[in-house]
Amino acid sequence: MNFTTLDWAIVAIYLALTLAAGLAGRKYISNAADFLLAGRHLGKFIGVATLAATEIGTITFMYYAELGYKTGFSSFVNGLIAGAVMIFLGATGFMIFKLRDLGLTTVPEFFEVKYSRRLRLVAGFLVAIGGLLNMGVFLKVEGTFLTIVAGLPLSDLKWTMTVILALELLYTVLGGMVSVVITDFIQFVMLSLGTILITGYVIGHVGWGNMQHAVLTNLGANGFSPLSNPDYGWAYIFFQLLLWTAIDVCWQTTAMRTFATKDPRTSQKVFLWTGFIFLGRGMMPMLWGIGALAYFGAGHDSLQAMPEMIARILPTGILGLVVAGMLAATMSVNSSYLLGWSSVISQDIVLPLRRTPLSDGSQVVLNRVVNVLVSLFVLFWGVWYVLPGPVYFYLNITGTLFLAGAFAAFIGGLFWKRANTAGGYCAMIGGAVGSVTYFFNIPAAYAGMSAFALAALGMIAGSLIARPVPLKIPKSGDDQQRINNG
Repeated sequence: MNFTTLDWAIVAIYLALTLAAGLAGRKYISNAADFLLAGRHLGKFIGVATLAATEIGTITFMYYAELGYKTGFSSFVNGLIAGAVMIFLGATGFMIFKLRDLGLTTVPEFFEVKYSRRLRLVAGFLVAIGGLLNMGVFLKVEGTFLTIVAGLPLSDLKWTMTVILALELLYTVLGGMVSVVITDFIQFVMLSLGTILITGYVIGHVGWGNMQHAVLTNLGANGFSPLSNPDYGWAYIFFQLLLWTAIDVCWQTTAMRTFATKDPRTSQKVFLWTGFIFLGRGMMPMLWGIGALAYFGAGHDSLQAMPEMIARILPTGILGLVVAGMLAATMSVNSSYLLGWSSVISQDIVLPLRRTPLSDGSQVVLNRVVNVLVSLFVLFWGVWYVLPGPVYFYLNITGTLFLAGAFAAFIGGLFWKRANTAGGYCAMIGGAVGSVTYFFNIPAAYAGMSAFALAALGMIAGSLIARPVPLKIPKSGDDQQRINNG
């Protein structure tokens, strides 16, 4: 057991405060718009905190640290691309300005606004499948970190996963987006503190020179240049540029922050400032992985190396603060993802299939029930599924399952008058087919690039053989009626 009474006390106090704050959000839920989008009242500072907290979790630290351990300083290319793309979108407003102006609730809703309700259903199914498969590994990876750092036996991993899920499910089901935003702000502060503490201790304990030497000795030039590293290269870099643009625009949990801001200009500011945070979000945990390579040497379990090192070098009290910060990150990401994927299932699959709209109260109940069902799937998938490769590559591909097609359909729908429903179908199918090739031993870079290429070709070919359709812009201020109608 690595934890002392002081460490457990710090974690327990943090959890109690977070749950209390999250449950307080229940009183602000009066309708489905409040539950899903916090009434579209997010300003710049809260928007930055909730977007950063949503996309920076223990799973993030684990997969980036694994890349650092396996590929050295070359892994920095991933963090640089993620931050640079978000800064570009914030500075230019490319796509996100128009999407916020449409007043959407979910990503698949765009497919009905531009194309057809049936295509919205297809998109909803693909978004739900890709999102659930993506989130399905979160609990196992996050539970591994917390179990190792706390010094618990790995045989307790399933119990750790269950407890984490139960805590975040409690306030997400009751308070929806309002509770998520409230807790995101607290968790953003805690995970920032934990990130800084770990980085300082890793560099101070392991030593910068030892980290450089370990990369040079174990990886050679491949550990410093992403162009020569066989896991990366130009194809991978192009794939990441496309992927991160698609994530920032079409990823449901990110898009929900765009849709929840006060206006399009606020969305731009949120993306711009969060982009700078994303630079550190990637590169600091990669440093931890490099530190673990120097600490243990090559041949260690790449996913477990970083938490095992953390457990050994952090002193009592600091270890408790770090675990509290990581729990903050875990609960923040998972609660947002639970809300994001359950909203797609309820709003884009269940409601469009109904002949009559649901009442406002019934919609809130539906979203809560779907939250619970999504949680059960995530727990089941995390227990038995075995990852085929690095966590980061798996997450990239499961996301690309719908991101490639959605991105092509979004680009076509917003900027090409010729775009039509046939093109949307072809884009979604092409993106899904290209992504699936990864599970047949095709490298992630080539599977990802083929997904985006097939989606783009499908959008163009399908649109050219059928008649164009106009973009139907919803009337502003009519959020609740549109939500009720699915």
